[in-house]
Amino acid sequence: MNLSHPDRRDRLDRLAAEYALGTSPPLVRRRLAAIARGDRVVADALRQWEERLAPLAAGVPAITPAPRVWARIASKLGIDMRPAPAPPPPGPWWGRVGFWRALTVSGVVVAVALGIAKFAQPPGPDVAPIVVVLAGADAKPALIATASRLDRYLRIKPVGNTAPAAGQVFELWALPQASPPKSLGVIPAGRVVRVPLTAPADESLSNIPALAVSLEPPGGSPTGQPTGPVLYSGTIERMF
Repeated sequence: MNLSHPDRRDRLDRLAAEYALGTSPPLVRRRLAAIARGDRVVADALRQWEERLAPLAAGVPAITPAPRVWARIASKLGIDMRPAPAPPPPGPWWGRVGFWRALTVSGVVVAVALGIAKFAQPPGPDVAPIVVVLAGADAKPALIATASRLDRYLRIKPVGNTAPAAGQVFELWALPQASPPKSLGVIPAGRVVRVPLTAPADESLSNIPALAVSLEPPGGSPTGQPTGPVLYSGTIERMF
């Protein structure tokens, strides 16, 4: 049927109005849309009726469909409307896999040979050193901790100008693999300082894979766990 023929303009006008109003049967609507893609007269008729009715649509107040309407639409489209389960709350930082992976950053251990040569004791049968290079997120060494197996303290040496902010202190923590951090004490100010241990280093650090340093108020953490940011961490290297 040639709807663009002058004799069929009235019929085209009626069909275009029904199309714009949305009252056309689905089959008629699809055929009109198909004809309009190749017939300029039919396309103009549809467009003119849509433009004529557009102001009426703008004046109708918006209505929020009932939830059941959205549920029915989603069901027909195969969409799951159930809310996604909330992600589990993040565990403590010392239990996250990413933290332990970060401790294996390549190149940190290389700094040991450069950083401890000036102050580490010569190794012997009973005094083989324990070394920890404590680095920040950028993998740059900030502090180096060393001890002999029989020492009852850790010797701490800052690298460069590493120091806590004014009015705060560094606190050293032992990091057991499956337990909360255990404080080893506040790191005193100075170029080469000692942090006392309750037993020989080999015993005190047994089953401790890494150390960390947090920023705390004067006197150290008031809670027994790090309260400030954890600035540096490093794995314990046993040179024996």
